[in-house]
Amino acid sequence: MSPSASATTATPSAAVASGESTCKDAAGDSKSKAVDIDQVRLLSDGKLMFVVFNTVANVPTTGTVLYSVTAWSSDGKKGYEIGAKFRDGQEIANFVYNLGTNQQENITNGAVAADKQVSARYPLAALTGLGDKFGWSGTVTVDGADVGADVDRCPGGEAKTRFPDA
Repeated sequence: MSPSASATTATPSAAVASGESTCKDAAGDSKSKAVDIDQVRLLSDGKLMFVVFNTVANVPTTGTVLYSVTAWSSDGKKGYEIGAKFRDGQEIANFVYNLGTNQQENITNGAVAADKQVSARYPLAALTGLGDKFGWSGTVTVDGADVGADVDRCPGGEAKTRFPDA
């Protein structure tokens, strides 16, 4: 590997490396009885980003529920929302939204919601510029609650979890 390639890997514009990160949430802190996050896990194999939400109780099969992760590069210049939305238990959207360009890419590989888990996968090519280390948080929104009115967030407040875990 050339010195310039090595330097590129360490910059925030580099591709997301393999690794994983988990956010554990407190039970019973949800603003909704519909869904309460237990934990959110990100796992990258170097080609795909796997996102897994585990919930305290079975995922809702009525209403509209959005499971999303917001991720920001370490320099704060690139941000994405990646998410899967379900209505009455059926997937209606799976996407990568670029927060800088306001462009959405719809993902067609399908998210899965069953029992106490929602899982989806996203191509790392859709997350350019995020870098191999970034901050992220997971949220759940029920029945179209406005941004800032998420029913549960991991970690709570404005905190972010680091990818990958130390």
